[in-house]
Amino acid sequence: MTDFSRRRLLARFAAGIGTAWLAPSIARARRTAPQLPPAPAHRDPPGDDRFTRPLRIPSADGLLAQVRLAQAIELTARVDVLPVFSGRASGVWNYAGSIDGHAVANPLLIARRGELLDVTLVNRLGQDTTIHWHGLRVDEANDGSGLHPVQHGQDYRYHFRVDNRAGLYWYHAHPHFHTGEQVHNGLAGLLLVEDEEELALRRTLELPWGQRDIPLLIADKQLGSRNGLAYKAGADDWIGNRVLVNWVPEPCFDVDPALYRFRLANLSNARMFHPAFVARGKALPFWLIGTDGGLLDKPVRVDDCYLAPAQRLDVLVDFGGLADGERVLLRSLAYDPMENDAAATGEDPMLEHPGAAPMGAELDLMELRVGKGPRVRARLPAALARLDPVAAGGAATRKFRVRISDSGRWMINDWNFLIDGHAPAFGVRRGEREVWEFSNEFRSMPHPLHVHGFQFRVIERRKSPKQIVSRQVDRSKGLTAQDLGLLDTVVVWPGETVRIAIDFAQPFRGKQTYMLHCHNLEHEDQGMMVAFTVDD
Repeated sequence: MTDFSRRRLLARFAAGIGTAWLAPSIARARRTAPQLPPAPAHRDPPGDDRFTRPLRIPSADGLLAQVRLAQAIELTARVDVLPVFSGRASGVWNYAGSIDGHAVANPLLIARRGELLDVTLVNRLGQDTTIHWHGLRVDEANDGSGLHPVQHGQDYRYHFRVDNRAGLYWYHAHPHFHTGEQVHNGLAGLLLVEDEEELALRRTLELPWGQRDIPLLIADKQLGSRNGLAYKAGADDWIGNRVLVNWVPEPCFDVDPALYRFRLANLSNARMFHPAFVARGKALPFWLIGTDGGLLDKPVRVDDCYLAPAQRLDVLVDFGGLADGERVLLRSLAYDPMENDAAATGEDPMLEHPGAAPMGAELDLMELRVGKGPRVRARLPAALARLDPVAAGGAATRKFRVRISDSGRWMINDWNFLIDGHAPAFGVRRGEREVWEFSNEFRSMPHPLHVHGFQFRVIERRKSPKQIVSRQVDRSKGLTAQDLGLLDTVVVWPGETVRIAIDFAQPFRGKQTYMLHCHNLEHEDQGMMVAFTVDD
């Protein structure tokens, strides 16, 4: 019998190109952080007394500091000792800078559509790194993939005009074979794009940014000894034993009995969340108003959603019907992780993640506490934004088979980056529209597939599992609420086929090379990635 948990054979091979040899240089890169503000005062909660730490809201300093890209900035990839958990500070790999006299780490960058982004990366990390601008429409030189690594001691300037709809995007390290390690250890941040449509909606909703419009960066981390972030090179599906929201474990947030907007982003390596707002023991309905690529055309009422690594959700939650003192949990509901690739072999994969909840287990992420503020009746517009209809008529179909080989390698068709290297697997004609069809074998697991440089629309799901079928809002096409917007990352479940429509129009000249890969970062590092070109 074939042992499909033998994908860990690939992990052992990948460990051979791991980072043990880099330890001395990384140790040299470690330093004390420049006077970042202390973490909010807290104590380790005994028993069930959780959620004692206030949620971090973007400010001028520290982790998740808010920086407008109205000027050129410099960010240094390095290791700093930062206060994250109670007690000893943790070594965090971060993009550090000094902006207008403020020390910042992994800042939340804000740009208006049409503005120039001008960011110079200085690498003091001890190994190659990059900044990948996840979800943005850019040329190859500014994409920040591993095709253009920045070596230790060097710098690289990312300089391009932001040409995306308003939405919550993000940026992260993307060096070949080390993406999982670097993102888990901290090299990731949020990027908010604004445009006139978005600003008009803010005025209509009367939800001030940073007060009742809040970003929620969600990521699990494996906390090791002495509060160190632990990562094992070559491991599979790296999940953590602590979940952070805006770099705070088990945070709380006080809300008025009114409407709030939350921008959720899953920056985990591998863990998928199933978020819901739970009050009085049941899910509090909310409205999905946006996905990866910005606003939907109209709000969709849902009870929960799935949030895979790299995906974002823009939601409105009305606390107006709750009494003073009531508490609401942002909870990841239990779900079937469908890890059908792992046969029972006597090997416990959770041994790599001591204390971590298994994939698909229920997790409480944050507590929201309803206060005595003004009770404001929610005003929800019928229309949110203009979203062009899907244009897939007459487009050629390109098929991809997502599978695990008998030797334990994750494959896209017959391609694996560790085997095939940088050579592009296929080419697309600039200006063409194509339909990409992803078919995931049942003997597999959910894969969040990400396309660099282009956004897309889901046009059909077939043979979806029950937990997806029950959340369909368009039965004829099998679409869920999340499929109604622009995406850059789409989940394909075991046994499922998902068809997406991509428009390859772009202003860049010459041959441009991009990546298609699984955003389970360990799968990516183990070769579940292919390069493709766009050319005239």
